[in-house]
Amino acid sequence: MGKCFYNATLVLPDRLLPNGWVLVENGKIKRIGDGEVLQAEEMIDCKGEYLSPGFIDVHCHGGGGGSFSSLKFEEHEKALKMHLQHGLTSITPTPGTLDVEELKILREIKEEVDRRKDLPHHLGYFMEGPMTLCQPHPDMALGKQEIPVITPDKYVDGIKEGHDIINRLMAAPELEGGMELGRALVEAGITACMGHSNATFADVEEAMKNGYSTVTHLYSVMSTVTRDMGFRRGGLVEAGLLLDDLDVEIICDGCHLPPELIKLAVKCKGYDKLMLVSDCGPLGGCPEGEYEMDFGPMKFKVYIEDGVCKPEARNCFAGSVATSDRLVRTVYKQAQVPLWGAVRMITKTPARHCGYAGVKGEIAIGLDADIITFDDDINVSNVWLMGEKVYENRTVV
Repeated sequence: MGKCFYNATLVLPDRLLPNGWVLVENGKIKRIGDGEVLQAEEMIDCKGEYLSPGFIDVHCHGGGGGSFSSLKFEEHEKALKMHLQHGLTSITPTPGTLDVEELKILREIKEEVDRRKDLPHHLGYFMEGPMTLCQPHPDMALGKQEIPVITPDKYVDGIKEGHDIINRLMAAPELEGGMELGRALVEAGITACMGHSNATFADVEEAMKNGYSTVTHLYSVMSTVTRDMGFRRGGLVEAGLLLDDLDVEIICDGCHLPPELIKLAVKCKGYDKLMLVSDCGPLGGCPEGEYEMDFGPMKFKVYIEDGVCKPEARNCFAGSVATSDRLVRTVYKQAQVPLWGAVRMITKTPARHCGYAGVKGEIAIGLDADIITFDDDINVSNVWLMGEKVYENRTVV
């Protein structure tokens, strides 16, 4: 009966369990234990590696040369296959549109992903924008950014069309109309996120009263401490760290943030409110070198160097190229977070955040058997979706 995964150290939400085993039946975790191994129809030797819930990324724009902003399934498939090889088993792909016709195509793409048993589970899209106050580095030369006004005509039809395929949406809540948008998102069952924002601490408190519950990629493209006539005021960074009810994303690729800022975020938020995200762009998984990247109607030369994407001037970042295993490795090795805590922030916590608590995100009885094995350097060796192997030794099967 079923499959028994044995000779593993289980990565549980609150500890590591040496000499562990997991029984899987019909795609679900049936039993777990340690010591004497339960016999099953199929015995799977994990060869002493860690057996962990599969990783869940709630903020990812693409990878492997494929973009989730594309309206072609092949682009999405390319990115999903690349991330699967790094332990990703669930995702909220991240385009940034509320255009009704584009949402219809994205719905078809999601339905095709849902039919496939060899691709990470699609938990619904994360729309990073389009209603933000984006402040890119001046050397990116994107031109003057107009401060948008968030009016109902910009989102009502999109929310109506996409409410069941959009899991999360980001906006700058301090913009005119931002609070009304927050209420509309909550009414539609969409998680309202704050980011690319100049919000003050007081703005964030008001936004939370209007439905906003999450901070997107903490520290990146957002307000922090400012001075007003000599008086210091906190911004979105400080609100994300201090306010306990906020879920917070953090890019832990070893480039965007130094270990001390990761440690600070973990100390302030804990494992249950902090989520590791890749924010990976289409060039994730590609070799180092020169590439051309689209920013709306404009094209720029970019370079993958030192584990990150840089513009030609090389004086800022042009995006992430991180994968889920790298996030865990950085938090575990550089920020010295316990392995089980690092894994929890990219499994159980994002599962709860996306509405999948008790379904995905941990090795526990009754949950989906989306599980992976990796070594102490977080090199992923095997991936199973619903108990079926879809990846082995960096070769998709």
